Amino acid sequence: MQKSIVWEGLHYDTEEHCAVNYLDGSIVVRSEIEGWADAAPVYAEYTLHLTDTWEATDLDIHFTVGQKEQHYHFMRNELGWADASGGDCADFGDCRFVDISLTPFTNTLPIKNLDFNADSRHEVSVLYIDILENTVSRKLQRYTKNNPDIYLYENADGSFSAVIHVDEDGFVTHYPQLFEMLKPH
Repeated sequence: MQKSIVWEGLHYDTEEHCAVNYLDGSIVVRSEIEGWADAAPVYAEYTLHLTDTWEATDLDIHFTVGQKEQHYHFMRNELGWADASGGDCADFGDCRFVDISLTPFTNTLPIKNLDFNADSRHEVSVLYIDILENTVSRKLQRYTKNNPDIYLYENADGSFSAVIHVDEDGFVTHYPQLFEMLKPH
């Protein structure tokens, strides 16, 4: 089964076309983002392999911002994360999820994986890719379920928060001032 989603970037002039493929025992996501950010052309494509419980096991991302091109490939197993050359990425060891700037898709991973009761809150570590800054880091994030289709997202350092709306499948439909789902709608 496949679900196709299109998101419009509201802060930056971007559009994302995302295909979520449900396979036997895993999920594979392929997506393309293109547009403009801070007066520079942006293009990104990523493939994300997930367990059937929405934990990341493999991330391959290529992106170009202006004239600068970058590629990262990370894999996770029971020992932790490694890069494409097999190098240990110990800083990301406890990260079960990834977060990629310029897409609301990665908010779905903790929402689908974690056990949320009404008003429950979870803090998670993520492997964070900032496309515009070309940085990779470990970040702490918080998700609080406000009702079945509304979550409060917060950076653990308090630098950012947003109330995000999701559909019945946990995909972001409205991320104030950042993203709006165009299809399916």
